[in-house]
Amino acid sequence: MVRNSSTPHEVRPKLPQSRNMRTALAVGGAVVAGAGVLIGVHVATSSGGGGVSMPAAPAAPASISDTAASPAGGAAYAGSLELNDTGSALTSWNATSKFCAQNSWEVPDGKVATDANGDATLTTTGKTGSCVAMISPGTVSSGVVEVAVDLPALPGKPGTIADWTSVWLTDQAAWPADGEIDAVEAEPATAKNAVSYHWGTTSSPQSVSTDGFAKDGTLPVRSADLTPGWHVVDVVYTKGFFAVYYDGKLFTTANNSVVTGAPLNLIISSSVTPATKAVEQTLGGTAPLNSDSSPANIAVKYVKVWTYK
Repeated sequence: MVRNSSTPHEVRPKLPQSRNMRTALAVGGAVVAGAGVLIGVHVATSSGGGGVSMPAAPAAPASISDTAASPAGGAAYAGSLELNDTGSALTSWNATSKFCAQNSWEVPDGKVATDANGDATLTTTGKTGSCVAMISPGTVSSGVVEVAVDLPALPGKPGTIADWTSVWLTDQAAWPADGEIDAVEAEPATAKNAVSYHWGTTSSPQSVSTDGFAKDGTLPVRSADLTPGWHVVDVVYTKGFFAVYYDGKLFTTANNSVVTGAPLNLIISSSVTPATKAVEQTLGGTAPLNSDSSPANIAVKYVKVWTYK
């Protein structure tokens, strides 16, 4: 979630999934080494709401393969492959009814399914507040996470990602103390994608981002940002360090002791930001810029996790 210089409040309340404050974080190139480990922590999941019918998502380019032996980005950090979920294995992560019911403005009516290509899909209805989410049943405390994802375009704006669409890692039960990495976040107020990191306490949450709206600091941008369509997103994460790669190119990185290395779940989510006066005031504009009025479909070909080498 985004906030700009004139936004004193958040769209989401300060719940474990909040992602909208930016804070100072020193950045650098050094890497803090750590043992790679996957820790299985189950989260509550359930079947999603009604949803709507969507045309089949386009097939992923031939360069995006769930049989690849190493990540597209951050391969030097990857040890052994621990997870390679596709199709129905991913749809079992459906957490729409629980996740989307935590805020009064969101409606848990999104649908998680598989398409004609066998990819997992997350679909919003286009109605105000329509929300959909998948949450991994296990956590990553040190490793390389890779997601092959097709991001939807905003109608009439083919270069803008539709809705508040995000790929992120956090521990909802211990937010923000355990940290949060927003690897993809199509921000409603700016219609831009940004990467951010959150930490601190519930009374004093802190964060930093690539979008320039962080009141306490900015992460460096080292390559081209995301646009709608198929992409491979890699997150390298361990205690003291994280990096985000888009299509094999380093987008941003941070090296600081506030990067916890704590076990985090992967969340893929999207919601239609309501154009209410309260939300407009919060976002600092006359209306959300990155919000949809028609069904939006996210496709996920696979999620892979390697241990940290």
